[in-house]
Amino acid sequence: MSVFFISGIDTDIGKTYATGALAQALLQQTQRAVQHDSNSTLTSVITQKLIQTGCEGISEDIIRHRDMMGIPLQAVDHQGLTCPYVFKKPASPHLSSMLESRLIDPQVITQATKHLTDSYDIVLLEGAGGLMVPLTQSLLTIDYVANMGYPMILVTSGRLGSISHTLLSIEALTQRQIPLHAVSYNQWQPDKHLASEYEPDNEITDDTKTYLQAYLKQHHPQTYWVDLPCVAGSITEDLESINSPAMTNMAEQMKQYTAACVNF
Repeated sequence: MSVFFISGIDTDIGKTYATGALAQALLQQTQRAVQHDSNSTLTSVITQKLIQTGCEGISEDIIRHRDMMGIPLQAVDHQGLTCPYVFKKPASPHLSSMLESRLIDPQVITQATKHLTDSYDIVLLEGAGGLMVPLTQSLLTIDYVANMGYPMILVTSGRLGSISHTLLSIEALTQRQIPLHAVSYNQWQPDKHLASEYEPDNEITDDTKTYLQAYLKQHHPQTYWVDLPCVAGSITEDLESINSPAMTNMAEQMKQYTAACVNF
């Protein structure tokens, strides 16, 4: 059973979209394999959210994942296993938890993931914010991942500043000996919550992609590069766009990546 951790170079970089898209592609890929070969077995996949802030009840990111996967909320969602901690305040987990006097116990998250791996072949564990986000006063997200030994899927984009943020993230992963399994280049960006009124610049976007691909080829040749297509509207409000030919092409592009996940 495999657990893959999905983090990003910044907040609002598209981790939820990338996680849901990858889960959807994995499901579609295994379903197609079974259709073409009756001897193939269906690989089960579930997503998990490390910690959710800024909502109540079931994690809003888990709900988005299920929408993208085309399945209803699962029993493990209602049981809280796919997101053991949900806090009202939209802030760093360590702060949100302190404000509710409910401190985060990393072991609770670990046990929830273990329950999921007992039932699913692949668990895609989405982080909260970036790699250096504190979960507690003494534990950073990246250190939790290092302790667990999870391979990393890092979400980046063509935003101005993404090259520096991506290389800094990769450097931090390397220092902690966390395997960089894939870099997911997200062409979709939310139309709100951005730190500035930055508008995409095609020259910057294209050069960022070219530069990062060359950097990975030189320094991390084993790392997969996955292009995520741009969609119109929000993740949950424009599912038809997400299930468009662009998404189908992305799933096709991820065939080798999917096989690597199954056999990791």
